Amino acid sequence: MHSWRVLLLPYLDQLELYNAYRFDEPWDGPNNRLLADRMPRHYCFSGDDTPGAVVTNYLAVVGPETMWPREGSITYPAIKDRAHRTILIVENQGAGVHWMEPRDLLLSELDLRINSPLGISSKYEDPGVALVDGTLYRLTSKVTPDTLRAMLRIDTEEVAQWDEEQGWQLLPDGRRRPLAKPELRK
Repeated sequence: MHSWRVLLLPYLDQLELYNAYRFDEPWDGPNNRLLADRMPRHYCFSGDDTPGAVVTNYLAVVGPETMWPREGSITYPAIKDRAHRTILIVENQGAGVHWMEPRDLLLSELDLRINSPLGISSKYEDPGVALVDGTLYRLTSKVTPDTLRAMLRIDTEEVAQWDEEQGWQLLPDGRRRPLAKPELRK
């Protein structure tokens, strides 16, 4: 098994890196291990793309009821009515996932409190998420665990109520956000 982050390399102008990756060995196999320190800057927080960085800050939330089921796949037509309110990718600071590692956050084990290292968290004041329709939002501590769970799931008829008053704020540019207070940073 290989990470979605590796599979996206050709779409991030990283075709040379993608072609160097060996799909016939594990992500941390002898050849692939040599590619570890070539993590694309897209996979870490802005400004954290220092030489030798290997930990990603962008993860999927995995589970049979999410956009990232362990078995099979989800197509856009299956969720098009929910694309504007279904989370695709989340920020995380604390899980320590290697960018090539086929590991993400499991919904069944996810801490649904905002800014928990075992959930959606960030070096910024409020963590960001990307929705299926491509919009970006930042989440404040006002977002309830129930609302967050509904936004991560595709198998529910429950419609999450969310707006700025409930802690969801449109994020036009993810690089221009205030950093979290030092006690919140890992």
